Amino acid sequence: MRANQSTTPPFVRLAPNRLAPFVLTCEHARMQLPPGIRTNRADRAVMGTHWGWDIGGWAVTRELARRLATGATGGRWSRLWIDLNRPAGDPTIVVAEIEGHALSWNDGIDEREVARRYALVHVPFHGEVDREIALRVFHGVRPVLLAIHTYTPVWNGRPRRYDAGVLYDESRREAAYLAAALREDGLETRYNEPYSGRHGRMYSIDRHGRHYRLPCLELELNQALFSRPGAAARLARTVERGLRTIELRTRGKR
Repeated sequence: MRANQSTTPPFVRLAPNRLAPFVLTCEHARMQLPPGIRTNRADRAVMGTHWGWDIGGWAVTRELARRLATGATGGRWSRLWIDLNRPAGDPTIVVAEIEGHALSWNDGIDEREVARRYALVHVPFHGEVDREIALRVFHGVRPVLLAIHTYTPVWNGRPRRYDAGVLYDESRREAAYLAAALREDGLETRYNEPYSGRHGRMYSIDRHGRHYRLPCLELELNQALFSRPGAAARLARTVERGLRTIELRTRGKR
């Protein structure tokens, strides 16, 4: 099923300070579909769950960007339209069904339609992130890259009782600084959980970090945290402290 052609960019941008030493992304920021896509009640029920978006992720990203005086880039459309955190050719970049429910807009989707969405959504999103990084690098700023995601507290019937995960591959030192800030705030934090940054699961931020040889991390937050009033603001304060520590401790070493 095709969306109407639109001049609306497939990403959302917060007002940027384009030379701030941080680049923030939230690939699964929203649960909306492009204009013109029809859905049924069962579709909409899936869209509102963790399958459709990273609940709470964009709220933390917005507050963190404000506190850091930097911009952020978020995905405008649901991950169930196309997943910005998957590479081209990944079989899960577009999924046909969720827990036995066939998604009406992906019913019968073929490779040509996947390629069309990739060109119209995936490529511009990563192009925007790349522009934000390249501008900084051109002016001598070597930013810290952070992708913000959230995860469901129960997966396949098994509870995830920890509060946060810091995903990393080569940026071990930076991961330790961020994890320390989270733990100081009383959050049980693990490395490379619920997914490993070493197994291609933090594709988006890793692709940019590797290209520019910059420290890059993905932060995963338990969606159960967002049941508490003011959770996004509190979490953003904690993450800000970790990122500023990274920037201070690693300045001149990147």
